[in-house]
Amino acid sequence: MGKRFIESLRFLIHCVMEVIYPSKDECLICKKLLQGEMMLCQYCESKIIHCKEAYVISKDEIDIVYYSAAYYTDIITEMIIRLKYKSDFNSGEVISSLMTKVIKKERLDFDFISFVPMKRKAIRKRGYNQSEYLARLIGKEVNRPVIKTLIKSEDSKDQIGLDGLLRWKNLMGCFNAVNHKKIENKKILLVDDVITTGATGFYCANELLRSGAKKVTILTGAKSSI
Repeated sequence: MGKRFIESLRFLIHCVMEVIYPSKDECLICKKLLQGEMMLCQYCESKIIHCKEAYVISKDEIDIVYYSAAYYTDIITEMIIRLKYKSDFNSGEVISSLMTKVIKKERLDFDFISFVPMKRKAIRKRGYNQSEYLARLIGKEVNRPVIKTLIKSEDSKDQIGLDGLLRWKNLMGCFNAVNHKKIENKKILLVDDVITTGATGFYCANELLRSGAKKVTILTGAKSSI
């Protein structure tokens, strides 16, 4: 509770200070001076490898379509790590803007946005859910509501260090739907920061479909492999 409050307060102070004392016009990554309202210089932006197509996670004769803004390399990796572990919300703004561009480019159709949940213990430790943060930034940009639809079991193990098969096994049955009435017969855009094996996205999307969702499309900031 205390940690989450401190992180939320830090974010609020960050927003207020940005209005009163705008940050230096420099690139988030290389610190090169910038002109205008850009957060990345042209060189760092050119290092981002954008994803240009839709992908499919297939399991148990179920296909889940997902999109990613970029591959998990160099600049994107740095920004996601900063967002997840260093409370760098400016990096989150850049990632969310790339994700919003995918929505507009692909003309993704959905009724509302949701996000991949974290365990309560993990949220208390970090202070926020980075996927929810991205979802809310995107929601403001595309004028769609953001609704919590899933919770994650406290019993699941950390995915770090697990190979592909163990990741799938570890996550089986650990996501449960909430707000069932809001899910029923709706098209949902499910947001996450990174997709690796696809296990997290698949089990979350499948749980929403089992709970009555009409369609679930996944959107991530990054995709782990080319």
